[in-house]
Amino acid sequence: MKKTILLILLFFVVLTNCDGKKSNNNSLSESVQEFNKDFKAEVITYQPKDYIEIEVDTLLSNGYNVKIKTYTDLNNSVVFSKIVDTINYKTYHRNYKFDIRVEKHGKLIFKETFDKVKANKKMDYKSNLATDSPLYNFNELAILKSIEVDDEPSIKERVMINLMYAIPNTKRYALHTLFINDNGTSNAVHVKIN
Repeated sequence: MKKTILLILLFFVVLTNCDGKKSNNNSLSESVQEFNKDFKAEVITYQPKDYIEIEVDTLLSNGYNVKIKTYTDLNNSVVFSKIVDTINYKTYHRNYKFDIRVEKHGKLIFKETFDKVKANKKMDYKSNLATDSPLYNFNELAILKSIEVDDEPSIKERVMINLMYAIPNTKRYALHTLFINDNGTSNAVHVKIN
């Protein structure tokens, strides 16, 4: 009988101790999850960090003088975000503007300024491209990576300017050549798309 009373007493002690409350581990896990929901930290960086301006003046053997000025567009960027733990890392990749001025034998034949909108039109980057198109999203995400005069000596009647646009943090890029003939007409041709 003593054993039965002890067993019943032990059973009631166990029942009264187990009141449905959470364990310390469960409470801590829920607190951490609640904190992570409420806590929002951001780390913001800019590429390039500051304003950059580069001018190149090229005199070609075929009589053309090509001046290209490339500079950071501080008002136009592409934003990429990556969340690690509770921190949102945002990188603003700034677009570039560029001015092209072409003279032949001292006479101005071409002068134009390109920003992202104008470059999209010239390079044929459109918003309505199919997702399987190699140029999909280039209108929004691609930024100018390089611009240079092609000094191929066999080209006599025109200027060739090579441009590369790329989507940051990916391997996607597009190479183009901008042709400017001696009467100032220009057209862009896709050379390579990856």
